[in-house]
Amino acid sequence: MTQIPPRQKKVDDKERRFYISAPSSVYLQLQQEAIQRGTDLWTLGGAVLTLWLKAGCPDLAVYSESPCPSPSPVAGPSRSSGE
Repeated sequence: MTQIPPRQKKVDDKERRFYISAPSSVYLQLQQEAIQRGTDLWTLGGAVLTLWLKAGCPDLAVYSESPCPSPSPVAGPSRSSGE
């Protein structure tokens, strides 16, 4: 009989890549945003998902097809603002 292993006190939280599905236009927008932020698509996507999970997976009541205003006050200063 196989037993359930005990919970570990410290778990190695490695970075992992995984696939998601989105329309090509969303993929392109995220890729462009990643370039503007000096990072890559995987890292930016992971950061967005991490913050959403930490916020308790809130429903996004306000959704618009238009692009997000830039720079975002939540995201901090943009590279072009000289800060």
